[in-house]
This record gives sequence, C-alpha cells and structure tokens, in this order.
Amino acid sequence: THLWAQRYDRALNDIFTLQDEVAALIASMVEGQTEADSAGRSRRKPPADWDAYGYYLQGRALFHRYELDKSEPLFVRCVELDATFAQGHAFLAQALVGRFWYDNDPRTLQNAWDSARAALALDRSDGVCHQSMGLVLTHMRQHSDAGMHFERARSLNPLDVNIAGDYASWLNYGGRAETALNVLESALLRDPLPPTWFWEVKGSSLFLLGKYS
Repeated sequence: THLWAQRYDRALNDIFTLQDEVAALIASMVEGQTEADSAGRSRRKPPADWDAYGYYLQGRALFHRYELDKSEPLFVRCVELDATFAQGHAFLAQALVGRFWYDNDPRTLQNAWDSARAALALDRSDGVCHQSMGLVLTHMRQHSDAGMHFERARSLNPLDVNIAGDYASWLNYGGRAETALNVLESALLRDPLPPTWFWEVKGSSLFLLGKYS
C-alpha cells in the first residue's frame, strides 16, 4: 500500500518520464518482494555452515554502514569456516579494497583480487561476484576488464543498488560522471535509503560535473 500512496508532481509534458519512473518503481517493489520470498525459502535450506553464514550477515551489516575495518575479519572468518561460500569471498574482496584505500599496499589489492577470483571460481552466475571483481580491477587500473564485470553484474542483478553504486564509481573513474549520476538517480528510485557509501559516489559525480552546491 505504501507504493500506491506515493505522489508524483510533474508537468504534463513529463508524462512519459513519469511512466518510466512508475514502471521502474513497481518493478523494483515486485522484485524486492520476490527476493524476500526467495530469501525466506533459502533460509529453510541448511547452508554449508550456519556459523559461517552468521559471520557473513554480521560482516555485511557493518560493511554497508561503511565500517569496513570491522567487517573484514568477519568475512575472513566466514570463508575460513566455509571456503565454498562465493559471496563470502566476494565481500571479503570488497572489504580489502576498502582497506587498500587507506594503506595503499599492493599486497592488500592482490589479496582482494585473490578473493574476487575465488568468488568467481565458485559462482560465475552471481552478480555480486562480478561486482567484486569489477571493483578490484578498477583499482588495479584495468578499466576495460572492470567494465565487463560490472556489465555482467548489472545483467545478472539489474535492480541491485549496491552494484549500481559501484558501477557508477567505475563510470566516474572513466570520466563519465553524467552517466554515473543518471545511474545513481535511477537506483535511488528503487531504494531511497541506500548504503552510506552510495552518497560518497554521488558526491564524486556531482563534484566532477562542477555541481558544487
């Protein structure tokens, strides 16, 4: 009911844009419910290691609050307990990229690449695994290869706000801030309360476009 209670203020000549926005929002809401139902079913299936999954969930919660240093050891513990859990490796790769921002140590980035590679070796049909490799390759300045992984991630998870955010960051690095901003604005239609780091990416896009206010 929340969806149908929303108001849209547009000029009449914006009707086609409005139709696109409403269609995207409805699709995202339906997709969100589908994902929730799927998650409910998956919780009824025993994972390889429940403790590993617990560490993964705790790590993700901290990661999306931008507490990367606290999330990393939880992802490490996750993959120690269950080396076959692809998303555990994928998020460990992302957390290591976050550490690389601060320590600028090539070994940290190499470890991130190893984790992203392990994730893809376990599941090449998971958008998060491709997202993680795209993020790592962006920081390794392999821009073209990174783009291929981001495009694959988006094709697998077209409504994932986190993938959209990292894809937009890749676009910023490539000098395509206007496109990045469009991607971010579209993602905000689906989720007006994205992870904290999402706003940093949007701020970078606006800065690159000279929109300082």
